[in-house]
Amino acid sequence: MATKSATSDGRLGLLANPKSVPRTFQEDRRSVYWVDRLPPTAGPHGTTEIRYVRRTTSDTEAIASARVQELSKHRTPNQHGWRGDRPTPIWGVSEGAQKVDAGPRLVSLSQHKEPHPQYLFDRTAYMTVNEGAKKANPSERLDVLSKPRDRRDRDKFGVITLETSWGQYNPVLPAAKSAQCTPHVEALAEPKKYHPRFAGEKPVQWDVNESALKAIANLRLQQLSRPRSRTMIKDDYDPYRVTLAARRAHATPRIDELCVPIPRKVRPKKVA
Repeated sequence: MATKSATSDGRLGLLANPKSVPRTFQEDRRSVYWVDRLPPTAGPHGTTEIRYVRRTTSDTEAIASARVQELSKHRTPNQHGWRGDRPTPIWGVSEGAQKVDAGPRLVSLSQHKEPHPQYLFDRTAYMTVNEGAKKANPSERLDVLSKPRDRRDRDKFGVITLETSWGQYNPVLPAAKSAQCTPHVEALAEPKKYHPRFAGEKPVQWDVNESALKAIANLRLQQLSRPRSRTMIKDDYDPYRVTLAARRAHATPRIDELCVPIPRKVRPKKVA
């Protein structure tokens, strides 16, 4: 009994031990962006320092090579003839530049662009009238057109008639006023009559006659008006079932003739 208890205690102790981590196990990444190293930091003398993160200890170690450290330095400006930005937009002009004389080419380039010789500028609101226009005499036709129209001319036929776009009158002729229509024109002028059996729209409300109110439905009408009973519904109905009459039917000679394929579309079977 004691041996059995010792065996069970050894088994429980073995099961109680935590599961050992395999040697190939890798911890979760510290960051999505930096797997094996920390972000670059500023080093001494304007350099960039890259440090490697060890998995066994918390110490860091610089792994940047000499070439990487050289490339990480900021770019120095060219010392041969390079000049930085001017400290101010105002600077002094040398004496030679102040006393120099511009050449003919520079003078021609400094002139503004001239407009086209045939270019006409916009007219001003005020313009002068020449002497010929002031002393000109209008013709008789121009005098007639310049006079305002008299109202009596518009009411020449007793009523103010309509005018066309050219100012001409459109009066009604006296013959048209006294003309008489022919019998055919009078017949065409009459409105079209309704059909003898035409019935107009029914009113929204109408009276029901006494015979319809006192009518008694016959037996057939009562049977049709009743809702269908549940017992009359066939639950075993199969729409794909072929009837016995259709199975025993024989096709007519005409149907047999129509079922024969067209000879030009018939292909003989290939013999293997």
